[in-house]
Amino acid sequence: MTTERHRFPVYLAGITGLALIAIALLCWATGIPNPLAVADDSFGRSLLFLPQPAAHLVLAAVGALTLVAAVRGRIAGVVAVGALALLLDSGVLAAIGYLPFMAFSALTGHVDRLGIYLSPSLLVQVGIAAAAASLLWVQVSRATASAAGQDPAAVHERAAARTRRWTKIAMEAPLVYAATRVLMALQVPGFDLPMERDAVLAGLGLALAATGGAALTWGLIRPWGERFPRWIPGAAGRPVPVDLAVVPALTVSVLVLAASKVILTMLFAETGIGLEYVLVWLPMFLWPLWSVALALAAVNYKIRRSTGQRSAMMV
Repeated sequence: MTTERHRFPVYLAGITGLALIAIALLCWATGIPNPLAVADDSFGRSLLFLPQPAAHLVLAAVGALTLVAAVRGRIAGVVAVGALALLLDSGVLAAIGYLPFMAFSALTGHVDRLGIYLSPSLLVQVGIAAAAASLLWVQVSRATASAAGQDPAAVHERAAARTRRWTKIAMEAPLVYAATRVLMALQVPGFDLPMERDAVLAGLGLALAATGGAALTWGLIRPWGERFPRWIPGAAGRPVPVDLAVVPALTVSVLVLAASKVILTMLFAETGIGLEYVLVWLPMFLWPLWSVALALAAVNYKIRRSTGQRSAMMV
């Protein structure tokens, strides 16, 4: 059953499903390349291994599955989240990660670099990521509702312990990744890849974004993750809306899962990063764990906050 709170994410998933079907049919009818199978667009390569007709068919099939998930329920929703994640690659996460570097570039007069964000393929991937995160949020909300029927105090205690455990794990992968990018910039032995100045700055930007992500994840177990800090004008001391923390965490979890697919593919590919730079790419194989840990941290944060509020009302 779709509740009031579930309507927007369900509608978003349904609209995305219809859009994917429409895009696939339009590309098939006009001969336009599939936006996820474009060789000269770094954001459109997740279906590049397929011929165009097959790519259209896959895109339409995932769109149909997403549409079904929007009107049916739990099992279809879980399957649709997985299918949508398979359509994604590391593009959206990279676009977010490079924002600090792009902002610096714009401030130093290189506004032309922002042109990569005008990619139609990136727009499609953003829509897919939003639909996947929306369906995942619905599943999390249903899990929270199920937990509400149990002893609130016991559920709250278990959720609090699990939130701490999974949050700490979810912080480790981005911090390790950030450290490798800083070490690369410093050309520390083992991390001394030949790099131009822009590549160094981009790497430091990625390190900054990853560190910022880890700091926000930390908020799931910190007081300022429940009440806004005093230095925030107009919101100081007010409760942080639960979904303000949960939705971004679930979205990043989906994006990291998609990026993990690319990373694991590299591991088994015939060509890849040389073993002499194993310290550079090895930490990236923590990303599948990062994705799962972040999702579980968000789930348990939502349960902890919800049961905590309910327990307080019962006192």
